[in-house]
Amino acid sequence: MSARPAVANAFEHAFAAVKNAAAKSVDGKVFPLTLGPLSSEPKDCSPRVVEANKELLLDLVREYGAVLLRGFSLNKAEDFGEVVQNLGLENMPYVGGAAVRRNIVGDYVFTANESPPSEPIPFHHEMAQVSNPPRYVMFFCEVAPTEGGETPLINSHEVYKFFAKTYPEVCRKTEELGVRYVRTMPEEDDETSAIGRSWKNTFLVKSRAEVEAKMREMGHEWEWLPNGDLKNITNIVPAIRSEPGAGHRKTFFNSMVAAFKGWVDSRNDPLKAVMFGDGTPIDPEALQGVADFMEREKVAVPWMKGDAVIVDNAVAMHSRNTYDSPRRVLASVGRSPLGGTYSSSKALEDKAVNTPVTVRLPNGDFMPRLGLGLWKVPKEATAGVVVAAIKAGVRHLDCACDYANEKEVGDGIQEALSQGLVKREDLFVVSKLWNTYHGDHVEAACRKTLDDLQLDYVDLYMIHFPIPQKFVPFEKRYPPEWFFDPEAENPRVELSRIPISKTWRNMEALVTDGLARSIGVCNFNIQTLREMMSYAKYPPAVLQVEIHPLNSQEKLVTYAAEQGIQVVAFSPLAHSSYVEIGFASETQSVLTNPDVEAIAAKHGGTPHQVLLRWALQRGTQAVFKSSKPDHIASNLEAFSLNLDEEDMDKIDALNLNLRFNDPGKFCEREFNTFCPIYE
Repeated sequence: MSARPAVANAFEHAFAAVKNAAAKSVDGKVFPLTLGPLSSEPKDCSPRVVEANKELLLDLVREYGAVLLRGFSLNKAEDFGEVVQNLGLENMPYVGGAAVRRNIVGDYVFTANESPPSEPIPFHHEMAQVSNPPRYVMFFCEVAPTEGGETPLINSHEVYKFFAKTYPEVCRKTEELGVRYVRTMPEEDDETSAIGRSWKNTFLVKSRAEVEAKMREMGHEWEWLPNGDLKNITNIVPAIRSEPGAGHRKTFFNSMVAAFKGWVDSRNDPLKAVMFGDGTPIDPEALQGVADFMEREKVAVPWMKGDAVIVDNAVAMHSRNTYDSPRRVLASVGRSPLGGTYSSSKALEDKAVNTPVTVRLPNGDFMPRLGLGLWKVPKEATAGVVVAAIKAGVRHLDCACDYANEKEVGDGIQEALSQGLVKREDLFVVSKLWNTYHGDHVEAACRKTLDDLQLDYVDLYMIHFPIPQKFVPFEKRYPPEWFFDPEAENPRVELSRIPISKTWRNMEALVTDGLARSIGVCNFNIQTLREMMSYAKYPPAVLQVEIHPLNSQEKLVTYAAEQGIQVVAFSPLAHSSYVEIGFASETQSVLTNPDVEAIAAKHGGTPHQVLLRWALQRGTQAVFKSSKPDHIASNLEAFSLNLDEEDMDKIDALNLNLRFNDPGKFCEREFNTFCPIYE
């Protein structure tokens, strides 16, 4: 739920609106919005104006879809580079794109597509064929052509509406199956081709071994051809996505038309360049129909020297018209950094020793490596705990339907937003699908969680347990807990036969529909993960499991890392959460272990910090539980420790494969039901 009051008029305090006859109205807003300097501002101040108003400017880009800066004194590539840097974005290398490009300013300003000027570039979202495309694309006109050479734009939501209405079955399959792209690349750049970028430059590598490692990491398939060319087949990527912050409006987010119309040269057949995720071909009539619609509805603003355009790549597609006179347009791509992820506490980032405070997920989002778990936090205290945690520097909130306090978590988040402590995009909010909502109840369960949290989306939604149970309607009992009928003489856990594959298909739909940024699983073992990897269109981004020094799960962590799955440890402090429910005793405490206490004293830290630091140095992440602000802040200081090899070996040696959270034992003890996950 976004709050950007009066953004449409706020730019009048920083920029002047400029009429543009080539623009058009889309959803009641001019597209693109054209801004110039205020009369009171010197025209050579554009970098300073951008820096002073970067949040406003990016808000306008998201609201209007694209913003054209015209009339500022931008004369050369370095001027544009300064504007790009002043936007405060995380600049991205151009990895995975087809066009030949050359770096001009550092690695963040490069030439736009260098294909021959006689070749049109079809409409596409920038780098839509990769898993983590940029949010923003920026263009700068250094030399304006006398005729042609425009960079047309079109609203992708409008394209989706046409696609869904005109080709409903193809649209359904596109949304359900996703797409894969096929491109054959030369070893060296071929500047005679619109898609002549070499495999070396496409993946920013120098050798076959490096590119194979990169493709393996990205989930691609490949084939080496006898002449040294590389045939690359991408992983399955979404082709229909939801527009962020716009009520989940769907967009035609892909490079399907670009591949179909433009991926043609001596190496590539455009009819084979894009296919559904299951490998079946896409109806060329539908792709041609969409291409014709784009051509009819495009907005082509002629370039003027010094123009700069910022495009919201999530909602607007761009292309390039042909030209026959000198033209030089530069480009840059970027995404918003996860602004408040521990960076609101700059001192904490500065203290982090030899370890990042975030990890990147496959969709490009950052996940804070330490998070606050909300399990067992009393309802009446939850909202206050959330606010206090955010003040302390926490940005990762680990929730679940089963914790019975998501409404209160939502209250805390809204209070933190209203106090200006963070923005929504600064938070990484996690929730979990309970056992009774497997199969076709996934979307309803997620929407119930979103209503409680008072959010439009969660950053990560996970299957809580691989234990499908009989459905319990919301109105009957929420959260439903483990037993089906608490009034029965002998309450039991009622299991169902819903396959995890069906549940995962519905989880994947949450990503397409914009309800969840990423999806993952909890309490899965190697075999259940291996099976999921065989059918998952979008593999789990995160695995959350019980990990602590008494249960290090080394093989599971290794397997997940090989599959590119980030591991999050719950109960990283071991026994402490399980004593009161009878699944652990005080004698099993790792916090009072002499070796752990000695390591803490050696580094001037606490046993809690040592255990969290052990988890981080193993390459895993962790969520801890605490309701005390001073303890929360202290736990975050785990980043400031640095355990040596001897310390790590001593903690590793504590492993007993001792699991406290075992639903099989719980069900058997409480309900005489057999539902094991582990041996």
